[in-house]
Amino acid sequence: MLDSLEINGKSIKFDPETNFWGVGGEEIEELYSKIRKDLIKEMNELRFERNLVLLYVNPTDACNAGCPYCYIPPSVKSRRKKMSYDELAYIAEKAIEFLGNSVVVFHGTEPLLNKDNIFRIIEDYSDKLNFGIQTNGLLLEEEDVEFIKKLEVNVGLSLDSPHKETNDFLRGKGSFDKISELLELFDNYSGLNVVTTITKYNQNHLKDMVDFLSGKVSLCLMNPVRATQKEAIDFRPDPKEAAVNFIEAVERAIELTKSGKRIVVADFANVLLGLVAPSAKVLMCDISPCGGGRRFFSITADGSCYPCGEFIGTEFCGGNIFRDDFEKIINSKAFAAVTKRKVEDIPECRDCVFRNLCGAPCPAEILSTDGTMYAKSYYCEFYKEIAKHTFRVILRDDVWFVLKKDSLTEKYRVR
Repeated sequence: MLDSLEINGKSIKFDPETNFWGVGGEEIEELYSKIRKDLIKEMNELRFERNLVLLYVNPTDACNAGCPYCYIPPSVKSRRKKMSYDELAYIAEKAIEFLGNSVVVFHGTEPLLNKDNIFRIIEDYSDKLNFGIQTNGLLLEEEDVEFIKKLEVNVGLSLDSPHKETNDFLRGKGSFDKISELLELFDNYSGLNVVTTITKYNQNHLKDMVDFLSGKVSLCLMNPVRATQKEAIDFRPDPKEAAVNFIEAVERAIELTKSGKRIVVADFANVLLGLVAPSAKVLMCDISPCGGGRRFFSITADGSCYPCGEFIGTEFCGGNIFRDDFEKIINSKAFAAVTKRKVEDIPECRDCVFRNLCGAPCPAEILSTDGTMYAKSYYCEFYKEIAKHTFRVILRDDVWFVLKKDSLTEKYRVR
């Protein structure tokens, strides 16, 4: 028996186990009964199979910014360890050996503090691996942009507000001007996206951010700040207010796309994918269990391996890439503790109709704030409102103004 949802005055039949949905009566129930087993199998493969395709590599522990909500512990950043070319090459060889044609994203802290070595690695291994860089952009120069374009590297730039004063309060003086300069240099490069961390200080700017980015990038991400470090707790927005602002940004993106100025809010697109084609979801935070340790893991500058960057500096270290066997790391107790965490085991989530759309993120944040991974998210109401809005977009037939059929995997693959 399918559940019933009332969205915009319409009754939707929905199965939270498989994310199957339909508008209608008995014919929908009959159709579902015929395909249910196949859908359950498909969903279980997405949720529980280990298919590592991505490594997040922090080539240095250091950072040249001081974002007050940073999820990397100060004790890690203060080490200022930097990987050598040989160490990075070793990781690249391991990725090729165990993961095949996979993705390596240089992440941080700030990866471009080790720019020379990571650019050498990209140049030497670009025929065997796909590369991405997530950066605050402060160290990118014009010649670097040309190198990135030539080697077709995916790049995420961090920008928290289209208003200079707010952005520089959150990301440091000079950040806004530098990112604005880089957006011009990248000139709507197809491999570029912009990542905005949603806080109580910028949540009212999300719609303006979409306008600011329109014509400069076709993809942006808007992620609520994670309170994995206690300093970030004071930056968290009210979940319901954040949802209203996020949805306004999504609506503005759809409006612009309809006018020919295509821009997609990727986080929303991924939830929408969870309804249109569940097994095609590519952002792994809103799947349960999440992608940490199953689809990707993170490596710090000293080689320590964690299921996800949000766990860096905690007891959830699965080993060291330079000392331990690859299989030992991914089969470690630390990784298993994260990969076994699922919504069915969270009392407040197990009966929620949206449980397999939101995935109850983020286990690292919830562990930090609640002392257990098995509590509901602070952002529960935020995710519920986003889930409801995906149905509204579907019902008014706006799906393909959010999703782009021919390039979903390409655009989202480094996240």
